[in-house]
Amino acid sequence: MPPARDATPTAIGAQAGAAQTAFVSSAVGIAPAVRITARDGAGVEGIAVTFNVLSGGGTVTGATRTTDVNGVATVGSWTLGNSVGLQKLVTRTSGLPEVTFTAQAEAPPGSGTLERVAGTDHQTAEAGTAVPVAPALRVLRVDGVPEAGVSVSFAVTAGGGALQVGQAVTDADGRVSAGRWSLGAALGTQTVTATVQGYAPLQFTATAFGTGAPTFTRSVWKSGLAQPWDIAFAPDGAVLYTERTRGLSVRAADGSTRVLFSPADLVFMEQDGMLGVAVDPQFASNRAVYVYMASNLAGATDNRVVRFTVNADYTAVAGRTDIVTGIRWDHGVHQGGRIRFGPDGLLYVTTGDNRTGTVPQDLGTLAGKVLRVTREGTPAPGNATPAGGNPRIYTYGHRNPQGIAFRAPGNAGSADAGRPLLCEHGPGLNDEVTPLVAGGNGGWDPRPRANTGLCPDGSNIGYCGYNGADMTELALYPAALPPIWRSTPTSLGLSGCGVVNGLAWRDWNGALALALLSGRRLEILRMDAAGAVTGTLRLLDTLGERLRHVETGPDGALWVLTDGKSGGDEIWRLAPN
Repeated sequence: MPPARDATPTAIGAQAGAAQTAFVSSAVGIAPAVRITARDGAGVEGIAVTFNVLSGGGTVTGATRTTDVNGVATVGSWTLGNSVGLQKLVTRTSGLPEVTFTAQAEAPPGSGTLERVAGTDHQTAEAGTAVPVAPALRVLRVDGVPEAGVSVSFAVTAGGGALQVGQAVTDADGRVSAGRWSLGAALGTQTVTATVQGYAPLQFTATAFGTGAPTFTRSVWKSGLAQPWDIAFAPDGAVLYTERTRGLSVRAADGSTRVLFSPADLVFMEQDGMLGVAVDPQFASNRAVYVYMASNLAGATDNRVVRFTVNADYTAVAGRTDIVTGIRWDHGVHQGGRIRFGPDGLLYVTTGDNRTGTVPQDLGTLAGKVLRVTREGTPAPGNATPAGGNPRIYTYGHRNPQGIAFRAPGNAGSADAGRPLLCEHGPGLNDEVTPLVAGGNGGWDPRPRANTGLCPDGSNIGYCGYNGADMTELALYPAALPPIWRSTPTSLGLSGCGVVNGLAWRDWNGALALALLSGRRLEILRMDAAGAVTGTLRLLDTLGERLRHVETGPDGALWVLTDGKSGGDEIWRLAPN
């Protein structure tokens, strides 16, 4: 009788499924299997085997198996993880070495991204001319690795222009360009669409302007901000900017950035916080900076204008003096908050109506007004405040003015040079831009009407600011300051504004730029020498971002602040080409 066979497992090896290739997040084509043998090379039945993912984050079914009569155990399935690259599966059984299976995970066609090359989208040019930079994109795998040799098609899909290149193949960096893009004759937004098999189409837009309009390049100067509200420029190259909840920060000329002023009494709620900032016209000698902020320093919260000085390297402030206090605050709504020195060297302060009907026409309160004061906060001479009113009041009857700018002295010999222009966030009906005159009434009166006790739409409430009240009630105040621009029939959320200044802006030099929140764009108002609006046009409307403020910097660029941008707010520079 022959001796009994020794069925002790002595070896294990891969039977099937080694070194495969599959797309990420998909099952490999051949289920990995191992074979366990005895000393004589015959398979050993009934041995427990486990399969586990070693790297790549995939999954298995049938992770525990028992060898069959041939000594083979096969995993149910192995689905790769979503990471491109080498992934591993390990097999273990008691008393024997591990066996490792590998699979190269690849991105399926179209599973990566099409990425616009910076500076090639949202451009501007005269109609019929080429944009400054050719549209270009990169094709990237899901792991960010460039894809070479991918065919990309480009086509003009709006505007009637022409492209130099209709189809091209990506280079080693995954990059491809449409070549020269000549805009069509139509003014406004024009579009080029890039298509790649298996990818979502990617669009490039450009705005075509008429002859005499400038072109510009947009860049991100600062990102990761939390509701930036205002910006100011020091003569030594430092840039100061406020964020409602963080306070005042500075980016010095050497590029260092820090929070400069965020006092313990700062209050932020609804629409208030650290709002306006202004640099003293004599900053080079006095180092004085001013901010408009909500404060609980007095026990009860108010809005106030605070002055302090900054040291030479922008690391500390000193000498805080609250030059205007007691500006009415009510739960942080309709705060106004822009502060600016005018060409007359005086400080203008815009304040909101706190969503309270009696405030705008009440000359005993500083809310719903434009104040004009000295550096010390005292009433400016020539305010022409109506009898019995607080002498710091320059104009009254305002809703929520968040912007004020001054016509540039060199505006084509403008007789209106230096005139303050108030940019006012309106009710549901309209926003307005209004030239100011000392002692003037803006005409906002959101109280129920005296003859009915009701709002214009028949509502029986105490504040008619959203119930049919017009921003400038000429029927109630025939002598009210007339606006030069209105957003009728609906409000666009007008916030900050700034004069476009510099010859590089060509026909826009001297125009007024408006930052729109719900309108999600800049509106450019061109004006004649007398200050009348002669034309308007839209900028940045394809970006879909709420814009809080716009200001011409000393570098000649327009600086734009976003509001509520996904992933963090930004400050942009629009530099004329």
